[in-house]
Amino acid sequence: AEVSTQSTGDCSDNKISALPESITSMSKLKRLDVSNNNLNNLPPQLALMDNLNSLAVEGNPLRAIRREIIAKGTVAIKEYLQLKLAPEDLEQDGPTIPDIQPDEIMMQTKTLEVDRKTAIPNDVWDQAVVCAIVRLSMQYCGLTVIPEQVINLRTCLQELELGSNNLHQLPPEIGKLVKLRKLNLLNNNLKELPEEFSSLVALEDLNLGQNKFDSIPECLYGLPAICNLIVSNNQLRSVEPAKLMTMTSLVCLDLENNNIGRLPPELSLIPNLRTLLVMGNTFKIPRADVLAKGSAEVIAWLKNKVPQP
Repeated sequence: AEVSTQSTGDCSDNKISALPESITSMSKLKRLDVSNNNLNNLPPQLALMDNLNSLAVEGNPLRAIRREIIAKGTVAIKEYLQLKLAPEDLEQDGPTIPDIQPDEIMMQTKTLEVDRKTAIPNDVWDQAVVCAIVRLSMQYCGLTVIPEQVINLRTCLQELELGSNNLHQLPPEIGKLVKLRKLNLLNNNLKELPEEFSSLVALEDLNLGQNKFDSIPECLYGLPAICNLIVSNNQLRSVEPAKLMTMTSLVCLDLENNNIGRLPPELSLIPNLRTLLVMGNTFKIPRADVLAKGSAEVIAWLKNKVPQP
């Protein structure tokens, strides 16, 4: 069932197991009926909806909220949810959901592709928020900065393609995109990443290829989910295996075409590493014939060279 952006939302009897996060930004909502569904809990952000004065939740397996609280009605439920709010929610800095009819195609695909466009109309950005897109592609757009409208998608965006632009730096606000799983920054002019990048704890796939990094940014080492890291075609002079070994999810590491003068054997100790691409660097050992045999051989060769205690 579609939740109205007007004053009433009826999602009753729909077998819903989770409410969409976007519902909490519908500021005009006065009455919300989610009775007789499969909800285990309610988003605490409902407590911030000032106009919401009628909340029907009966007939759900709500384990976290005691029956006596539910029996007391909307005010008691909102007071309970208020106690569960995270500090950042109290800032109320989430994007306002525009009161417009969602674009059907964008609602289905959850994708916005504006590659090679240098101007994106505001109504397109509004649709992206209303439709809660999960993928945004802005490649070859001549971007020198990331538009603030991108950060407004922080409650939903999971994939962001910013390849082949002219970005020299990323804003600290990039750290608000905490749901990002894939980020493509290929072919820009980046030399560093902001400290706030370390907040992207869901990030699995990061492409920093064809930029101007001379070392792997420190903020990446604490990211728990990264499994694919591409830093090819940069200006890396060395790598720090002790730090890379903390990246326990890392499966693929692409270091091709840099200025790495020595390949540390300890790279083979990165716990789950399966693919290691290192051709096109300045080191002489291992030799090209070893590299040509592929990742498994290179990792085995390096492991054999690790100093024994």
